[in-house]
Amino acid sequence: MNYWLFIVTQKKSDGRTFAADAVLNQRLADKFWGLGERTPNRRHLQKGDRAIFYVGTGFSTFAACVTLSSEAFELSEEQKDKYGHGLDFYRAEYGVTLDDIQLWEPPRLVKEVIPSLRFIENKQNWGAYFQGGVRQLSEDDFRAITENRAIAAVQISKTEDAIISESQFALEAHLEEFIDKNWKHIDFGANLTKYQVDDQGGRQFPAGPWSIDFLCVDKANDDLVVIELKRGKSSDSTVGQVLRYIGWVEENVAKAGQQVRGIIIAQEADDALRYAVKGLKNVNVLTYKVDFRLSPFKSGKSLTQDTSRARGSE
Repeated sequence: MNYWLFIVTQKKSDGRTFAADAVLNQRLADKFWGLGERTPNRRHLQKGDRAIFYVGTGFSTFAACVTLSSEAFELSEEQKDKYGHGLDFYRAEYGVTLDDIQLWEPPRLVKEVIPSLRFIENKQNWGAYFQGGVRQLSEDDFRAITENRAIAAVQISKTEDAIISESQFALEAHLEEFIDKNWKHIDFGANLTKYQVDDQGGRQFPAGPWSIDFLCVDKANDDLVVIELKRGKSSDSTVGQVLRYIGWVEENVAKAGQQVRGIIIAQEADDALRYAVKGLKNVNVLTYKVDFRLSPFKSGKSLTQDTSRARGSE
């Protein structure tokens, strides 16, 4: 059995706005969930799997739990009409049927559970993990969401390789957000654009039960590029993670003949990281620096210009 997160957000279509909760209620009434041809994880959905519905756009709650009563299938024209309700928005090419529907009242606030969810590595920017359509959950995360139990505090590993200073942790916690917002101004050594499929963007791209920090496409040669940020993890762990993601992308996302490579972004490349990637032709390391400068205060201006910058360099 696998566990999944189905993500429901507000959409605009057919000249109307469809609220996230209204979409959920309609699909639960239909006992059906629509999928796109390129929805991540579509091919892995199986009868008997369990799924939790996350409702975003003003709600940020876990609202329902279901059992899949079919694997993902392609709809017939009759089924498209049945589940489409005369609207393009609800008309789907693929889908799964639902059973054992439990609509939670009240729904569970995401913020109550975040400390216990392992798939959310960056707790401060948790919203990036709730995009797209379908994300795989571990059994532990599924139980953390569904069971009515006290939320345990997050335990931080105290091994020598994992210890980082508070200032370093604060910097790295915001690094992902900085890169996302300043994408066009960062030199990755290639012209990269964030991968996009249906409603799923390249940031925190679901890769089975894991999340890729950024999945990108190289505009020059159409390579897929996995970007992983080294946040307090050991060098061996980071390299292993990148190689795992490359293998997953090769098997589940890449088209025939499409190459996949990786980039590790770290504040510094120590000997452990340098030796770990030395024999890898498809993994590069980029380091970043932060320059912080103070500008003189000028009378008559209420705000000074933020001159913090991050630069990537091989």
